[in-house]
Amino acid sequence: MKNLQLLIILIITLIVISLIQREGVDNSNQKKNIITLPPTKSQTQTPIPTQASAPTLVLPTLIPESFSQKNIKSFVYPNSIVLNKSEKEMALQSSDDPSSITNWYKEKVISLDMKAQSFVQTNTNGNILNKLAGARTGFKVTLKIEKNNSSSSTAIKVSIE
Repeated sequence: MKNLQLLIILIITLIVISLIQREGVDNSNQKKNIITLPPTKSQTQTPIPTQASAPTLVLPTLIPESFSQKNIKSFVYPNSIVLNKSEKEMALQSSDDPSSITNWYKEKVISLDMKAQSFVQTNTNGNILNKLAGARTGFKVTLKIEKNNSSSSTAIKVSIE
């Protein structure tokens, strides 16, 4: 029932817009100057009216939102030392327990609303290798958390695309 009501409202709106535009075209022989502004960083664009012979329905187009988490710096584990960093890759070292580090990165991936997620944890004779990955449209992060049984520190590798 709601869908039918929405459809009726949409049709009535289109008819009203059509009549208004026809009156404007019939009553005006002058061309209008239209200023086009560059799109903002919002998620949608506002339709810009143009002079046309027939009414046209312009639907908003999605503009990719700025994704601030694409910065490699946002993936620095709190209790770690940055060993090597570039725009897309980073190597870290921490004395924290590998499971704590893994859980922190799991929460990070989940909080970014990544649609594709993979968490693999292995422990063989005290050698720990955890691989995490998350992806969403236009962004992917892969994480490798590794600790040898003879080492007191945990190595973390972060890669973004």
